[in-house]
Amino acid sequence: MMINRGMAACVLMTLTAGAGCAGNDATDAAEVSQGPASPAISDLYAGSPYLGELRNSLVYGEIWERPQLSKRDRSLITVAVLQALVRDELELHVPRGLDNGLTPEEISEIILHVTFYAGWPTGVQASLTAAEVFAERGLSLGPLARAPAAADRPDTPATASGAYAAVPRLGELRNSLLYGDIWERPQLSKRDRSLITVAVTQALYATSELRTHIGRALDENGVTPQELSEVILHVTFYAGWPKAVNAGRLASEAFEARGVSFADLE
Repeated sequence: MMINRGMAACVLMTLTAGAGCAGNDATDAAEVSQGPASPAISDLYAGSPYLGELRNSLVYGEIWERPQLSKRDRSLITVAVLQALVRDELELHVPRGLDNGLTPEEISEIILHVTFYAGWPTGVQASLTAAEVFAERGLSLGPLARAPAAADRPDTPATASGAYAAVPRLGELRNSLLYGDIWERPQLSKRDRSLITVAVTQALYATSELRTHIGRALDENGVTPQELSEVILHVTFYAGWPKAVNAGRLASEAFEARGVSFADLE
């Protein structure tokens, strides 16, 4: 049986966002897993039926329900990762993020922040997607406050010696724009920005930057070891297992250096 574009979009909405095709009400993952599979769901997973079972029982039935991160935080990092990886599912997780407590201004700021870690084209695509969702819901962006004046900003984090020697202008922008402006904008907290940055650098397999941002998250921005562990777990199902293994190894190093008890992690 062939699935046309409209049917495919409906199926993806049902499977990825947990929303039905007949209306805008969110469908609880547990209800989806308990009920009989619709023909559309059956068709989508016809080539890998166990994957369909895991979508219901594991991704939405367990991972999204774990209390170590709020639904809002899970949407925060999912939107960020899907932008970074340029995935069509972003159009489903932007509305899901709104339903989970993210504001249009916060989603706008996620897109801005991720752009500096995943590239300008990802920001353009994500901005278009978000604008469509906002328009469909009759939402508009409120005023977006700028970063504090330079004199009121904290010191820029130190960087590895020589990292910008070959591209000195980039080093200047790292200080004035990335950390002096983007990281200081008030639409997202430093904790939010660390969650996003760890998730995105995990998804992009950016080992050196991930190591740095795991340390910043723990030491400066209020992310707990358990929350960091949960980010890695969550992102695994959107970016893949090898990237999670790499991130887990770096987190283990950071935890050991800080005397974190692994027995306390869930």
